[in-house]
Amino acid sequence: MTGTVEPPAGAPDALPRRPVPLCVVVGVVLLEALALLGSAVAFLVMSGTGGELGTSLMALAAMFAILGLGMLAVARSLWLLHRWARPATIAWQILQALFGISTFGGGPLLAAAAIVPAVVCVVAMFTPPVIRAFDIAVAYYAAHPSTPAPPPKRW
Repeated sequence: MTGTVEPPAGAPDALPRRPVPLCVVVGVVLLEALALLGSAVAFLVMSGTGGELGTSLMALAAMFAILGLGMLAVARSLWLLHRWARPATIAWQILQALFGISTFGGGPLLAAAAIVPAVVCVVAMFTPPVIRAFDIAVAYYAAHPSTPAPPPKRW
């Protein structure tokens, strides 16, 4: 006996191929993350010439940078088929759609730019191939838990 644990019979031995709708979702989430990070940079640049608004613009830059980095983590986890990434994606898309609805008075282009990707992502997340891929991934991760990290070295 070598001390290794065998996966249960019938457990998948690899993650499934990513279905096309999931690739679309990952692409949209990556674009949203890049838009958030680009906005953070723009706010940071504007804070230098913002006068009295400089502090507020720096706070917005920090908030958008944190959101953008979080969305990059969500996109990566979607690609790896981690279970937590689905509700995180859906929650973000609902917030984005609500933002889009609230901006209809300011212009339909901004509203559409927020609502259309949100609807595409939510619809794609509930397609049968994506649901099946996440179900297989859950079974794979349950059968192949990662090995625990070694204890920290003591100097």
